[in-house]
Amino acid sequence: MSVHPVSLFHTSTHYEELNRRVHQQINSSAAQVNRRTVIVRQSDEREGDWDKLIEHLDAEESVRVTRLDEGSVYLNWTNQHSGCYAYG
Repeated sequence: MSVHPVSLFHTSTHYEELNRRVHQQINSSAAQVNRRTVIVRQSDEREGDWDKLIEHLDAEESVRVTRLDEGSVYLNWTNQHSGCYAYG
């Protein structure tokens, strides 16, 4: 049985890349110790993807989302291992 080489690789969507970046930031040592961070949409990230991610974060019980000036978002959470970053 042969496997087509392209099927061995998964191409990330823009949303998945954004989610991965924010997930890494949330899981940073500083963010985990303080249980807070400020996330900022990068110029190459789609506004629709950003809005979708913020909606998912806002739906989490343990996460407080505060929209700041210039489109940045302040996140704080009540436990270290919230499921807020498991979207895709």
